[in-house]
Amino acid sequence: MPDIKVTTRSIFLVFLKIGTFAFGGLYSVLAFIEKELVHKKKWIKDEDFAESVVIGQLTPGPPIVNTGIFIGYSLKGIRGGFATVAGQVLPSFLMILIFSYLFMKYRDIPLLQSMLKGVGAAVVGLIASTIYSMCKSSLREYKSISLAIVIFICMALFKFNPISLIIASGIAGCLFFRGGDS
Repeated sequence: MPDIKVTTRSIFLVFLKIGTFAFGGLYSVLAFIEKELVHKKKWIKDEDFAESVVIGQLTPGPPIVNTGIFIGYSLKGIRGGFATVAGQVLPSFLMILIFSYLFMKYRDIPLLQSMLKGVGAAVVGLIASTIYSMCKSSLREYKSISLAIVIFICMALFKFNPISLIIASGIAGCLFFRGGDS
């Protein structure tokens, strides 16, 4: 990372801006971070940003937050890492508090209940659409379709631990799809 004077406060404020105004998923937020830190502020170089994104992707947890932590830590140590997390998370945290308060206060209003039922149905539709897309691209032969059905039954009917099922699926994948044959 470049040898530049950056304060913990300025890191917090930039990531507060990112946490407040960057919407649209991983790649649009990464573009926002790159614009702010590489091009506008010139706190980091393109190579450092790319390295931060890789680290953010490889570590457990939300990639955007992880990328920010790595950048903050690189710029200002532990305090920089904490500043990025606080800046990114604070806007969402406050928004959730406000919405929760409003919901608790007004949840008996029929219009709000109707809106929530509509949003709930939309979320189920969006999830179903994602599942359909994943099935089309992943379930192409009888072995993978059979494995998906078995895992679904184990999870839905028998309430198996999801982590155990993922590990078992990896082992089954090694046995069923060894050498790239279907």
